[in-house]
Amino acid sequence: MTVDHLLALALALIMFSVGTSLEVKDFKNVFAFPKALFTGLFLQMIFLPALAFLVCVLVPIGVDLKLGILILTLCPGGATSNFINYLLDLKTALSISLTLINTILILFTVPLGYGLFAAYFNIGGGTLSLDFMTTFYSILGNVLLPVLLGIVFRQMFLPLVIRLSKGLKYSSTLLLAIVFGIKIFAGEESGGVGLQTQEILGIMPILLLIHFSAMFLSYFLSKAIKIEQFRALTISIEVGLQNTTLALLVTSIYLANTEMSKPSIVYAMFSFFTTFLFGYYFKQKILKSR
Repeated sequence: MTVDHLLALALALIMFSVGTSLEVKDFKNVFAFPKALFTGLFLQMIFLPALAFLVCVLVPIGVDLKLGILILTLCPGGATSNFINYLLDLKTALSISLTLINTILILFTVPLGYGLFAAYFNIGGGTLSLDFMTTFYSILGNVLLPVLLGIVFRQMFLPLVIRLSKGLKYSSTLLLAIVFGIKIFAGEESGGVGLQTQEILGIMPILLLIHFSAMFLSYFLSKAIKIEQFRALTISIEVGLQNTTLALLVTSIYLANTEMSKPSIVYAMFSFFTTFLFGYYFKQKILKSR
């Protein structure tokens, strides 16, 4: 089993754990307050790529790296951002709803966004298409089915779920940490990323700037339009954490460009931890203010 297969299995198990914390009524509440849902979609699909584009125009790095960063921002958060919202006891149903809707939207926004960015930077190969069934089966297997199974399991064995809830969180976190550790620190022959330190240090400050700017601005913009604070924080986490698996699929498989893949690999090294710490810090601030 490759590291990528292990990561997919780990994410599916994690999303099952997420599902055990949810009920059908949680999703009804998401659509009862649609402002948060539409705000999250706007910030993920339009605001974040626009912010990244502004940064990429200003920074002195290669065009392929700029396009790699921009492709990354076109791939909104998936199972990992859902997991962070679950760990922090935020609005997990809102997080999952954003992921499911984005799964459809990215089939159009990723090719369109890439075409626009490639045209601006005047490079060839400005056309791209995502395979619908590949993307659909990926989100079905990694997010939707495990969550549904978790919800059903909760309905059938609620007392057991309550007893196991903390253990599921701890074990899921440990599982994800192990897989990410292998992915980051193993050599290329073992399924690792194999990046040089100099390359990492050259890309990381730019990614950190975009990452934290997106989270801070999304949180305060959401609050400014009177979205409840926990929903605003959920949105900021969704905007802050990108789907590196999809970004790597686009850059390394569809575009076959190793240089474009590097920003996604570097981003995967830190983004889970920084996003979690951001969410934890602001959740504590919200609780103290009440």
